[in-house]
Amino acid sequence: MLHAYAAVAWLLLDAGLQALLGDAVILVALLAVFAIAAELIVKGTQRFEAMLGQGMAGGVILGSISSLPETIFVIVAVAGGSYSVAIGAALGGNIILFTLGIGLIGVIYFSRWGKDVALKEDYRIDISFLMLSTLAILLLLLYGRLDAASGILLCLVYVVYIAYRYSKAHSRLLVHMKSREGRAALLKALGLMVLGVVMIALLSDYFIGEITGIAGALAIPAIWLSLVLAPIGADAAELISSYRLARASRGGGSTAVVSFIGSKLENNTILLGIIGLAATAPVYLRSAAPEVIGVLAINAIAIAIFSRGRVSRLQGVALVALYFAVLALAFIL
Repeated sequence: MLHAYAAVAWLLLDAGLQALLGDAVILVALLAVFAIAAELIVKGTQRFEAMLGQGMAGGVILGSISSLPETIFVIVAVAGGSYSVAIGAALGGNIILFTLGIGLIGVIYFSRWGKDVALKEDYRIDISFLMLSTLAILLLLLYGRLDAASGILLCLVYVVYIAYRYSKAHSRLLVHMKSREGRAALLKALGLMVLGVVMIALLSDYFIGEITGIAGALAIPAIWLSLVLAPIGADAAELISSYRLARASRGGGSTAVVSFIGSKLENNTILLGIIGLAATAPVYLRSAAPEVIGVLAINAIAIAIFSRGRVSRLQGVALVALYFAVLALAFIL
């Protein structure tokens, strides 16, 4: 009987409202799956950190895995000759992660632990390489184009970063690789992280589609969809896993911040380098100059905050406000 009443009530609903409710139900289901995926990523990251340290677990492994969707997107865009799209994909994540992303970590961590995020271990190495990659982007802007030479130099920055992190974790890695239990623990940690990121990556397009459907039904302006929903969807894996890390343990906030730095360091170097190396002709940056300048400014703000060794609640609020100020400015212009 209850099923019959429910069916009648559904038929009486307006078709538009039916579609809206359907999108809302699917959105809730996707968020539930994202929560499960984030838990897998967090568990894998914590295990890696216990074995190999924050720099390798957050900066290299989580940062690289989280950037995988953007890496694939850049490769596909370059293969299709869409170089401006590839540049936007490579650099766009810096703006959202170094404003809204870091800002919310500061706020969420304080609400959970009642203190600021204190960066730990040798976090200054990550900051130094972020500064180096920012300088490389500035020189690239002055050079004016992406080509084989600039692509090699950009990739070299990230290769040196990986080599340094590996040298620091090498002895600890060997200890775990010598035993069957250690190898199994490493594979399990990696498997958890990869499974979580793949789950989020595969469902991100559906996630954006459902939000777009709801936003369209509610008449939300299209520019907000492109500036807010698409970037959040593209960086969903990093955002969700990092916020969960910040709440999971007292040291999780630092690992989350380092993973953001590692991820965007890869974007600043390897992804831009791929464009220069794969392009059939030099890619001139004139049309992308505003975005490149914006990334330089955001990177400079992030470096200034990270250099103090902590991210405070007030800084978090300011960064979130900066993100929405950028959105408002784009909307007005």
